[in-house]
Amino acid sequence: MHFRMPIRERSLMLCLTLALALGWGAAAKAETSATAAPEVESLLGQPQALGSGQFRYLGLKVYDAQMFAPQGQGFDRDGKYALKIEYQRKIRRKILLRASLEELTRIEGEQADHADILSKLTSCYRDIQPGDRIVAAPRGADALRFWVNGTQTCTLQHDNIRDRYMAMWIGDKARNQDFARDVMAEQR
Repeated sequence: MHFRMPIRERSLMLCLTLALALGWGAAAKAETSATAAPEVESLLGQPQALGSGQFRYLGLKVYDAQMFAPQGQGFDRDGKYALKIEYQRKIRRKILLRASLEELTRIEGEQADHADILSKLTSCYRDIQPGDRIVAAPRGADALRFWVNGTQTCTLQHDNIRDRYMAMWIGDKARNQDFARDVMAEQR
């Protein structure tokens, strides 16, 4: 699937890609459900933050990310958990889609099913405004549920999508290894 973006959006995409390549700051926190979104609480009961991080570009915060699991569980790849991302900048859906595809490609190399995953993600993502949040939570190995601002937008069904999508955040090749290590240190 090929997107033709105007120059302004291509410039923003280039900036986001460069920013990802330069990495982002992270801080581990063992927080309580006070920072969890309502959809995270409804999924996990009393969630515990396992790790958190910030993505900044030229000193400006783009988003905060947190990984949650049920209180006392620690991280269990096959268990319940949720990733919450709160945005501080306006980002168009096609930019989010492009960034997700570029990260999948960076981690996995070119794969025949990337266009299919991108097509499915289109119904999951929305144009983002400052203050918006996206929550992603696995439903088994082959499904991910997405919420934008508390409204479920999709359940993405695809072979092994949980591990492939979450590899962008907590895999061996994740851009923010501090965040990944913080979450995995809480592994059960």
